[in-house]
Amino acid sequence: MTTTKRLIALLLSGLTTIHAFAADAGPAPATFTAKGDRHPAVNLVYPESAFMHAGKGGRLVDVTKPPFNAKGDGKTDDTGALIAARDFVTRSHEPAYCMRYLLKGSYILYLPNGTYLVSDTVNHNLPVLAGDGVWDNYQQHWVMSDAETQNRELFPSGVREQNDSIIILGQSREKTILRLKDNSPGFVVNSGKPVLSFFRLSSGSDVNQNNVVENLTIDTGSGNPGAIGMRWNSANTGAIRNVTIRSGDGSGFAGLTCDVFCAQGLFEDISIEGFDEGMSIRAGIWGTIPTLEHATFNNQKRNAIRVANYSRMAARDVVVTGAPTALRVESSANAVVLDSSFQGKDGAAAMDLADGQLLARNIQTTGYASALARDGKIVLSSPNVEEYVSLPALSTEPGAPSASLRLPIEESPKILSEPDPAKWANVDDFGAVGDGVADDTQAIQKAMDSGKPAILFPKNVYIVNGTVTIPKTVRQVSFLYGCTIRTQFREEAMFCVSEPSAEPLLLQQSAYNLGGVFLDHAAARTLVLEDMQTFFPHAGRSAMMMDLFFKPVKPAQYDDATNCWRLYRNATPAGEPKKLFVNNALGFAPGGPDNRFAVENVTAWCRQVNTEHFMGNFAFRNSTAWILGFKTESHEDARSFSALDGTRLEALCGLFSQPGVQTTSPLFAKDSALCVAMMTLGASAPERQLLEDVKQGKTKLIPEDACPPLSPSHGMRFVPLIVNY
Repeated sequence: MTTTKRLIALLLSGLTTIHAFAADAGPAPATFTAKGDRHPAVNLVYPESAFMHAGKGGRLVDVTKPPFNAKGDGKTDDTGALIAARDFVTRSHEPAYCMRYLLKGSYILYLPNGTYLVSDTVNHNLPVLAGDGVWDNYQQHWVMSDAETQNRELFPSGVREQNDSIIILGQSREKTILRLKDNSPGFVVNSGKPVLSFFRLSSGSDVNQNNVVENLTIDTGSGNPGAIGMRWNSANTGAIRNVTIRSGDGSGFAGLTCDVFCAQGLFEDISIEGFDEGMSIRAGIWGTIPTLEHATFNNQKRNAIRVANYSRMAARDVVVTGAPTALRVESSANAVVLDSSFQGKDGAAAMDLADGQLLARNIQTTGYASALARDGKIVLSSPNVEEYVSLPALSTEPGAPSASLRLPIEESPKILSEPDPAKWANVDDFGAVGDGVADDTQAIQKAMDSGKPAILFPKNVYIVNGTVTIPKTVRQVSFLYGCTIRTQFREEAMFCVSEPSAEPLLLQQSAYNLGGVFLDHAAARTLVLEDMQTFFPHAGRSAMMMDLFFKPVKPAQYDDATNCWRLYRNATPAGEPKKLFVNNALGFAPGGPDNRFAVENVTAWCRQVNTEHFMGNFAFRNSTAWILGFKTESHEDARSFSALDGTRLEALCGLFSQPGVQTTSPLFAKDSALCVAMMTLGASAPERQLLEDVKQGKTKLIPEDACPPLSPSHGMRFVPLIVNY
C-alpha cells in the first residue's frame, strides 16, 4: 500500500479523540485555569500636541472638539457628531488602495470619557470607494449600495470595499460608553442592525486591513431586539481590544458579527453580555481567521460563539456562562479552542459540531449533558476534554497516536499605556519633521535619550535612514498607526534594542514600515511587538506599487538575497534565547531564499500573525515558537512554515493561501519538531507533499491528498493536525 493510501485509510478509520501525548511532545504542562477577560485598567491619554485641534500636524481627532462637538453627556444625541467625524476620516483618506494614507495621512478617532448617546448606526455616511480586483488595472468607483456593486462593466473581477485603517480609540473602557437609545427605530426583531459598523456594503474586501477599536463599552440599551453591538471586518491585521458589548435588557441579534470578508485580527480582553448570539464568525473562505483570547461571554440565548461558512477561529482562555451552547461550528468551518471553561445552563452539549471541524484542548465544562455533540449525537460525554481532534491527526509515523506539541504558553505582558501626558516624548518636539522627506533619525534618537518612558510619533511618515537605539529607560514606543520608511539601504535595522533590562519593551501601532529590517534585537530584554506591519516587498506586485503608491516617497529598494524587508531580527543569536511576544503583526519571520533570514534562537509566542508575499513565510532556526491564529499567502512557490535545526514549532489554526499552482510543500522541518493545524486554499501540483520532514538526513513525506477536500471549487483542504514526531 502506498504512503498516500495508508494515510487516507487512517483518515477514514474513524479515530477522532486523542488522549495520549506523542513520545517527543513531552509531559503535559500544568493545567491552565481559564479566567477570561482581564479588564485591563487602560487610561489612554496623549500629549495635546498629538491632536488635530492643536494645529501641529497630529492625527488624533477628539470627537468632542470642533468641528464635531460631540457632548458625551448621556443626554444629547451624538449620532450626527460621530457620523460627521467618521465622514471626515473617510473623506481625508487619499483614494488610492489601502496605502493611501502614506500620501495624506490616516486620522484616528479618539473618544474621551463620556456616554455618547446614539439612535442610529455609527458609520460613515459617504459613498463607498470600491475597486475591482485586477491588480494591474485597479479601477475605483464611488458606490452607494450593494446593488451598484453588481455592475460588471465597472467591476469585472468583483468588488473590494475600501474600508481600511479605521481606528477608534476610547480613553477608558469603563467610562467611554457608546449607548443606543432605548426603543430606537430600525433595531427591530431580526433586523441585524449594528450600533457600530466598520463597513457599508456586503461585497467585502481583502484590502481592508488595520481596522482597530479599543477601550470602550457598547451598550445596545433596552427595547432594541434586532441590535448588533458591532459589525467588524479587517484583512491581514486588525484588533478589537479591551471592549465590552452589552445588552441593556438581554435581548439583541448579536454582540459582535464578522459576516463579510475579510475578518482577520486579534480580539483580546472582550466581554459580551446578553444577545441571542454573543459572537458570530461567518465571513467565509477568504482571510477569515480571528484570534480570540481572554474573553468572557454571559447569558446568551442560543450560542455564545458561532463559527460558520468555511470560516476559521482560534481561541484561548474563553469563559462562557449561561449559554445553551458555548461553541457551535457549522457549514465547513473550523475552530481551535484551548484552555477554556464553559459553564452551561440546561444545555445539551457545550460544543456542537454541525459539519464543522474542531481541535479542542484543555476544556472544562459544567452544567451540560455532554462536552461535545455532532448533529445531536454525543461525541464526548465526559465534562472535561484533554485533547480532541475531529479528524485523525496526520503523522510521519502512520498509525501511531499523535497529539499536539503542547508547548508551554506564556501570557503576553500587558504593558498599560502611559497615563501621564508629561511622560510622553513627542519626537516632533526634538526636531523630527515627519513629512516623508527629511531624515528624522537624529531627532528620534534625541527623544529616545530624553529619559521619558513613552515615545510618540504623531505624524504619518517619518524617514529613518540611520539606526535609532532604544535605551532601557524607554518602555513604550507608539507609532500611532503611522509609517517609518528607509529610503537609503543599510544593513543595520531602523531601530535597535540596545540595552538589557528586566522590564519588557512595547513597540506598537506601526501601520507600515518599509525599506529594510525594522528592528534589531541586540540586548537581553523581553520584547512585545503589537499591531505592527512590514509591507510585503517581494514579487512584481510590490514593484508595481512602488511607482503607483509611493510618490514622492520611495523606500529603499530590496534584494531578496541581502535586504529582505522584515519586522524583526535577532542581532545577537549566540547565548540565551531572546524572549518575544508578537501580537497582531505582518512580516514577522520571513525566511527568504533558502531560509537564510530565519529567526534564530528565540522563544516566541505569537497571537494572530500574517506574512504575505515573502520568499518563505515563517521560518525559525534553533527556536521555540508557539503561534495561535495565522495566515500565509504567496503567488510563488513559498513554504508556509520552516522549522530548522532544533526548533520546536506549534502553529494552531490558520490559512495557507497560494492562488497559483504550487509544487513546494508548505511545511518543512529539518531536525525539528513541528505541529500545525490549518486549511489550505488554492491549486496545487499533482502529488504535492504537505510536509517534508528531514531528520538526520532521512526524509519522510506526507502528501497533500491525505487531507480531505472541503471545497473542490476553491482547492481547499482541511489539515486537522499534522505532526512529525
